[in-house]
Amino acid sequence: MRKKENHLTNIQQVAKIADVSVATVSRVINNSPKVSPKTREKVEGAIASINYVPNMLGRNLRTSASRSILVMVTNISNLFYMETVRGISEVAYENGYDILLSETHEDLKRQTDCLVKVKNRIVDGAIIIESTINDEFLLMLEQTNPVVQCASYSKDSTIPYVSVDNEKGGQLAAKLLIEKGHTRLAFVGTDDKALYNRKRREGFLGGIEEAGLQADPDLFRNVALGFEGGKQIALEFIKLPDPPTAIFFVSDMQAIGAINGLIMAGYTIPQDMAIVGFDNIDMSSMIVPRLTTISQPMRHMGRESARMLIERIRGGNDTVSKNVIFQPEVVLRDTV
Repeated sequence: MRKKENHLTNIQQVAKIADVSVATVSRVINNSPKVSPKTREKVEGAIASINYVPNMLGRNLRTSASRSILVMVTNISNLFYMETVRGISEVAYENGYDILLSETHEDLKRQTDCLVKVKNRIVDGAIIIESTINDEFLLMLEQTNPVVQCASYSKDSTIPYVSVDNEKGGQLAAKLLIEKGHTRLAFVGTDDKALYNRKRREGFLGGIEEAGLQADPDLFRNVALGFEGGKQIALEFIKLPDPPTAIFFVSDMQAIGAINGLIMAGYTIPQDMAIVGFDNIDMSSMIVPRLTTISQPMRHMGRESARMLIERIRGGNDTVSKNVIFQPEVVLRDTV
């Protein structure tokens, strides 16, 4: 009983210092969107002045809310995912949410186990950063639980998403290389189940055709998404009777692997082979030569995904969320 009295005394004291009602203090603690920024700042200042720590566990039990968000990624060692999750984490923290990070390696059982956590309301909602996923189960889940897709998304789906214009990114890469005088262009992608892979290839092919050039199907390959995949395909290309003079990779890590392999093989970049990546991860500006790439705003995509999900959690699953498509940009460095 004494603990309850102390709790009430503390919350009443915060209300008195901030010159608001106890109900308003409660709304601030529960991150209600109905509180103005000015009032929220007053209440948070009052909370800090007396070192009041709200009973979060009790609050969660009363509201049946976990105050946590599930974030599903394929492989956290991928620097694209790390930067995107950073943006999600920032917005989650700003709004009083924790994130539960789950790495699935595109394993169906792992993905299903994660989505069951959402269905059973162990978490309040989920952000899916997966290139391939069980669309049928995801669509069923979205009918009753807040879900947002980030980067990759399900085509013709009702699930809200945040992504980048991947087709435009492929077009930009083709245009850049053609402007630099290249006519024999190669494309290196990954699994065609990934929508972004298909879109980047379509854009790259479209850019080649728009310039009046003819693409060589033998120079359009899919390999593993990572350093080794890029390195091995680059070494295969240079063994061809008529090798390409420029390669566009769907990820920076593939491109970095290619640079490594080509330099070890005695090639000079970009004089002997031009390279363009996609993502603009931090490492792309640290290697020598620095990688020219197509940038997507990973951190901002993560932040927007979290904002959209929290909006749906607070407003109910009927909240209408407008899909957000960011525009890619060319980051010109040393490899073209």
